Amino acid sequence: MSNWVLQCQNVGKSYVDGQLNVTVLANLNLQVAAGRSVSIVGASGSGKSTLLHILGGLDTPSEGRVTLLEQDLAGLSQTALGQLRNRHLGFVYQFHHLLPEFSALENVMMPLLIGKMPKAEAEATAAEMLDKVGLKPRMQHRPGELSGGERQRAAIARALVNRPACLLADEPTGNLDRKNAQNVFDMMLDLQHELNTALVVVTHDDELAARFDEVLLMQDGGLMPFQAA
Repeated sequence: MSNWVLQCQNVGKSYVDGQLNVTVLANLNLQVAAGRSVSIVGASGSGKSTLLHILGGLDTPSEGRVTLLEQDLAGLSQTALGQLRNRHLGFVYQFHHLLPEFSALENVMMPLLIGKMPKAEAEATAAEMLDKVGLKPRMQHRPGELSGGERQRAAIARALVNRPACLLADEPTGNLDRKNAQNVFDMMLDLQHELNTALVVVTHDDELAARFDEVLLMQDGGLMPFQAA
């Protein structure tokens, strides 16, 4: 059995724009083991977000294959893919995507309820995860009553509440000031180690990226080791 939680092999992505065939990704390979963290840096428009969408099964590659826990995403029905994503993948974006009419606790409970966990157990599990991200006193507050940093911590709690095999994060601190960004990264890395989750983060911040186990540069449709200036 493979040690890799997430793999993509010779992945390519292209699309037609009018008369042009635009290649975004080409022969891209990536392997991430449990408990390992990978950051991806690169110029805007280089394909970083496209790659994350493909890794998360939200988009399909034009060629190559992506496997999560040795399951080829392309070979799954939409129902099976949805179940795999809900159980084994967590997503964090630059914008928190919390539902404004629900409390932080209710937002974090949702992946558990979708997975058919009993409500009382879901509430206790979500409360425990919110405690881990330092939001125990704010659990009953709605997103509009939370600061930007608190909203992003709630979003991370929601992404990790199922203890997924892999967490994918796209510019998770892009809307935060420097201090809050550092705090969110600290918390994300601490939880990732505690839960032994594989972590892949796209970020424009080279300094924060350098704290990960592996730093890769997206360039010319592929990934290569990043050498800081």
